Amino acid sequence: MSPNIYRLFACLFFPVLLAGCVDSHAVIVRRAKLYPHKHDIKTETRPKVAGEFHCALNKNTFWDFKLVPIIAVEKTKMIKEEHWYTVTAKVKSVTVEVSLPFDMWLPEKASESVVAHEDGHIRICKYFYRNAAHQVRKCALHVLGREFVGEAKDEQAAIKLAVEAANQDILKCYREKIVEPAARASTAYDALMSDKSNKLTVSEAIEKAIGDAH
Repeated sequence: MSPNIYRLFACLFFPVLLAGCVDSHAVIVRRAKLYPHKHDIKTETRPKVAGEFHCALNKNTFWDFKLVPIIAVEKTKMIKEEHWYTVTAKVKSVTVEVSLPFDMWLPEKASESVVAHEDGHIRICKYFYRNAAHQVRKCALHVLGREFVGEAKDEQAAIKLAVEAANQDILKCYREKIVEPAARASTAYDALMSDKSNKLTVSEAIEKAIGDAH
């Protein structure tokens, strides 16, 4: 069972020529607040969402780590061979938006234990998400000033592929630093709570699960 889903979106801008030195001021991070939404599955219509749902107790709880990097580059090199372009582009600035939509579709008259269990997942997500802006800034700084290569049948398509390569580098970093640890913690939390022999409270299970996820 995979308790955590995420859809990471990359928005591609056409390259922008920027003058001057590249520094940390060329990175802008926007972090949306986490507002968990609780819905009554009987009275509210749940929209269809692609991907997997959580969890053993309530199969209609889901969360979605989102990351939107917007990267501006300058072309530093281009090779044209017949109808094929190879473009090298340097990352000049990065704007990153992170968010974490969280929806809990509760069954009618959900028991206190079900609600408490699902609230535990909110707490786990909040724990990792509070560090999202700091970590994604480090991920963006990792690509700042670096060159990426794209190859295609026309110049603009090749530039877009170079930008996409930089995007993927940021996305991979964010997954490793935030998304995957949160997923491991949620999986561990479910396992701990389903094992009645350990008699852990929700708070104790959360603490242990987070510790095991690092």
